[in-house]
Amino acid sequence: MNMEIFKIINNLANKNIILDKIMIFFSEYGPYIFMAAIVIVFISGLKQKNCENRKIAVSTVVVTVINLIINIIVRSIFHVDRPFVHNKVNLLLPHDSASSFPSNHATGTMSIALGLEKYNKLLSRILTILSIIIGFSRVYVGHHYPMDVIGGYIIVFAVNYIYNLKLRSKVDNLYELVEKKIAERLGKLHSKLFQPKSSN
Repeated sequence: MNMEIFKIINNLANKNIILDKIMIFFSEYGPYIFMAAIVIVFISGLKQKNCENRKIAVSTVVVTVINLIINIIVRSIFHVDRPFVHNKVNLLLPHDSASSFPSNHATGTMSIALGLEKYNKLLSRILTILSIIIGFSRVYVGHHYPMDVIGGYIIVFAVNYIYNLKLRSKVDNLYELVEKKIAERLGKLHSKLFQPKSSN
């Protein structure tokens, strides 16, 4: 079933040059959109003097790193060859033959999409859709099987659930403590970040 679905998606490649370029773009550059989203959320927290937004951005980075570390562990235990290693596929981008399961692109992007839900639900939904498009593109360009992408998403949903339940509040508290310590050392920055705005 995995190979059959892969062929259906991958066989769409090399049929339409515009669609090929769109899929290549999302496959190669899509994750940078998600990284930019985290940076923007953190910077907005600085500009708006909103510690909550900064905590959301940092927490999202932490859970995403955890998810990607789990991917590394899974890959080291359970090696799956890339589709192009033993099969003739439409390979639109060159890639090394590292383990295919699970997809780092799918895992990283979905982790960020879910992590930013507390910041803005609409943004989270848009990023979720983009993550699904990126996951699809990874199969389209010949780098992953569908189960590599689905496996990445399953890891994210499970880990993010546990993280929000057990670790998020601890990470938020630790970040706030570290930020205050740094701000106190910087003096002026402390007052800018933590003094409440005066009402007119």
